[in-house]
Amino acid sequence: MLSWLFPSTCEICGLGAELTLCPECMRNLSRIPAPICLHCGAPTAGQQTDPDRCENCTGIARSFSFARQALRQTEENMRLIHQLKYHRAIHLARPLALLLNELWEQTPRLTAHNDWVLVPVPVTPEKLYSRGYNQAGELARHLARLRKLRMADLLLRRDTGIISQTRLTAHARRLNAMQAYRTRHPGLLIRRPSYPPRIVLVDDVFTTGSTARACATQLRKLPGVKEVAAIALVRIGS
Repeated sequence: MLSWLFPSTCEICGLGAELTLCPECMRNLSRIPAPICLHCGAPTAGQQTDPDRCENCTGIARSFSFARQALRQTEENMRLIHQLKYHRAIHLARPLALLLNELWEQTPRLTAHNDWVLVPVPVTPEKLYSRGYNQAGELARHLARLRKLRMADLLLRRDTGIISQTRLTAHARRLNAMQAYRTRHPGLLIRRPSYPPRIVLVDDVFTTGSTARACATQLRKLPGVKEVAAIALVRIGS
């Protein structure tokens, strides 16, 4: 009855759609073009010296095994991210998670195992209170349902006094991110907590990789964790 009274329409074209993004508009969203860096997922000319790493991530610690992103930074893609992130458009999380699922299917290193556990990149308690949700958590929740995988909140984000990383230099991003993230401490009654061997970090955007590296560094300290990968919806700067 509610669907009949308030039919769902596509966020882009405005036509009726089962989800809030119609199949045609989802197909038209600009994806990351091949070839890509096999470490950070950045589009490359295919001529880097190290076949596994592009110039941007050469010389930077490999705290995550590999990172992949679904979409390029275009005006339309960023508008969808901003709607989800800042304008309470939680209804976009489900169709956008379909794009992450498409990316997953195209990534052999992800499909090779079925024991991945999804860990959303957290936001500060203040942002969680003001927004009412974590956009990365919403994406991870829908992706977990699509892939039939577990999801775990293993990370905390503390307030470092910097409102947003978007205006920081790459070096400042790395320093701020390393101070911002830490793992959750298990309950006092749990003497030997069991952590998943393979973890996939889920986020809405990937810029310099500072957040993914900081989170992966913390997660790798947990006993039993062997591999940490990272996926994000949009790559900034591509």
